[in-house]
Amino acid sequence: MNKHIVIVGAGIAGLTAGIYAKRSGFDVTLIEQHSIVGGMCTSWKRKGYLFEGAMHWLTGSKSGSRIHQIWRETGALDDTVNVSLDDPFTAVECDGEPLYLYRNIEKTAEGLLRVSPKDAHLIQKLVKEVNALSAMDVPVTDIKGVKAKNPSKMSLGFILKMLPLLPIMGRNSKLSAKEYVEQFSHPAVRRLLQVVPAEYQASSLLFTLATFNKGDGGHPKGGSLPLVARMEKTFRDLGGTLLLSTKVEKVDIQNGAATGVILKDKTITADAVIVAQETIAASNQLFDVPIQAQWLTYVRENAKSMVCTFVCLGVKTKLPGIIPGWELNDPITYAGKTVKTLAFHSYSGEDYSPDGCSTLTTGFMEDTYDFWKKAKEEGRYAEEKQALAEQVIARLNEKYPETVGMVEVVYVSTPLTYERYTGAYRGAWMTPIGAAEKMQNHLGVIDNVQSLYFAGHRLCPPGGLPAAATSGREAAQLVCRQFGVVFI
Repeated sequence: MNKHIVIVGAGIAGLTAGIYAKRSGFDVTLIEQHSIVGGMCTSWKRKGYLFEGAMHWLTGSKSGSRIHQIWRETGALDDTVNVSLDDPFTAVECDGEPLYLYRNIEKTAEGLLRVSPKDAHLIQKLVKEVNALSAMDVPVTDIKGVKAKNPSKMSLGFILKMLPLLPIMGRNSKLSAKEYVEQFSHPAVRRLLQVVPAEYQASSLLFTLATFNKGDGGHPKGGSLPLVARMEKTFRDLGGTLLLSTKVEKVDIQNGAATGVILKDKTITADAVIVAQETIAASNQLFDVPIQAQWLTYVRENAKSMVCTFVCLGVKTKLPGIIPGWELNDPITYAGKTVKTLAFHSYSGEDYSPDGCSTLTTGFMEDTYDFWKKAKEEGRYAEEKQALAEQVIARLNEKYPETVGMVEVVYVSTPLTYERYTGAYRGAWMTPIGAAEKMQNHLGVIDNVQSLYFAGHRLCPPGGLPAAATSGREAAQLVCRQFGVVFI
């Protein structure tokens, strides 16, 4: 009789764990509290418009990397999926003209040098380091003690290839992305290069630019929802059981081992449980007796939360494919914050908007969870969302008069939106690593409970879709190791 595995949470980590566990011969039940799979990897459909809520690029979209192999094995990508490499990727306004961020770093540098020749030495250093990091691949290896049908090890050749890149990553990990871009004298250059959150390490910024530079980081057709739908299909085609709109109340612990999960109306027994819900919230809510692990204590005490507020607009007119970010004459204020620049992701085409229309999204990355929580408690949540949206629309109308009276759909998602649908602590979808902080990955094993494992972005900071996928893969390997099953 096959062993039965229950997985809590059908985001990227849970789907990945379920697919690998099912392929390795386990019976798998995947339980998701929302009505659709995907977790944080989601989008919102409103009156013919599709607003992307997660994936603005996908690391591993290009073949040849180890992350790409995971996307293929889980069905997230296949030969039928069109991956676009929009180029230029983004732009900012500089003296009334667009300054572009191209995927090719040397082409980007030409524009940077044109507007800011006094930064030549910094620009040349940027090009050199991004070109060097373009050779980097994220290692995906097997956990210790697992038997794998096709072992994945870090070869000597891989190590030798990566060694020269470590000093670049090391010295840039000591700076935040904000500190790195502030070295440049020209404000437009600084705005253009701020493609990751300001508090992230500068090494994350360079790695992102290197991802673009090597032809990776594309955007699969349709974005998040079709990607997770393909993963769901892979899981179902393998014979996995998926329970949607089903909330797990508790993980059932008997005699020091996880024996299943407790739902509102029944208990589902299992030989092992993988918790792929956001780790902090899950560890606080799913257990009557606190669970203990050194890594879990570290996460609870040290993990930060990357949250954001998205303002999404459906505009009944055709706008440029790239809208250069611009400095505001009248800053936007909300949650005690002052926003002095505005930039949009602009989407068009049948996947995202009706014919002749445009889908726009802009994200405010500050941690405003407490503001939105208080607004909710005081009954002014909808009012505050409307006030923010009206400011964004007013600034858009001022810059692009053709949009006046043409905004027909407005949708605002806050950290509370993500919290409501996923249960994530403070609605966090990534775990930022600040300047000089150590990047520490964790294996989701619990010291005082057998047959219980964790997966998700908290275990692989700073997170993101590839981190969630590799964490889910590791969780499936932990189950295989426990029962002496070959990982496939």
